[in-house]
Amino acid sequence: MGTDHAQTPGGLGITVGYFRDADALAQWRSNAEHRAAQRRGQAEWYQSHTLHVAKVERSHEFTRAQVPQNPKAG
Repeated sequence: MGTDHAQTPGGLGITVGYFRDADALAQWRSNAEHRAAQRRGQAEWYQSHTLHVAKVERSHEFTRAQVPQNPKAG
């Protein structure tokens, strides 16, 4: 399992959770600690939320190489 999260300064956020398979997702959904966190989130933190379940067919990542800064450049 893994997650990615991003949030705007205004509080709009997105969290993406990754699971090895459907069984791992089902175990997480039924986990008592997770269920308690869901109830608390709905009661205290979130006005609304949307859940999408999808299968990743392909994934690609890009990372820009760091360019060394030239102290003499002007």
